Amino acid sequence: MNLDKYVGRIVRLNQRAFQEIAKRAKSQGASLENYFLVSGVSRGMRKLICYGSNLRITVGIADVVLV
Repeated sequence: MNLDKYVGRIVRLNQRAFQEIAKRAKSQGASLENYFLVSGVSRGMRKLICYGSNLRITVGIADVVLV
């Protein structure tokens, strides 16, 4: 699968993945919406590197949906 097509796009996480990320962000005192910008691809792990709010996350392709 060509993950490069996701770079520069806005994605949303599936419910399970977002709940895990939101729990972590809340413990740090940050609020979070379920919109992330894909900034790059980690080729070795085949994961997407995403930014949202003040948070950088790495997620698998199965955890995202293009917006």
